[in-house]
Amino acid sequence: MRTQDYRKYTCGCRKQEEFRQCAARQGTNVKCSPVSQNRLPNSTHMCPRHMVKPGKDEMRR
Repeated sequence: MRTQDYRKYTCGCRKQEEFRQCAARQGTNVKCSPVSQNRLPNSTHMCPRHMVKPGKDEMRR
């Protein structure tokens, strides 16, 4: 079974992190089935996509 790690950011985005294949398929390009989800600790900041550039006061939608 493959394990997919993911992390949730304060902006609400959820980003997939590293995954681990099952021992039988490790080192190959064959997908494992089923995939289990492993939630990592929540991030204390926004994802890079929602952070503002230097010189901006706040994010506008």
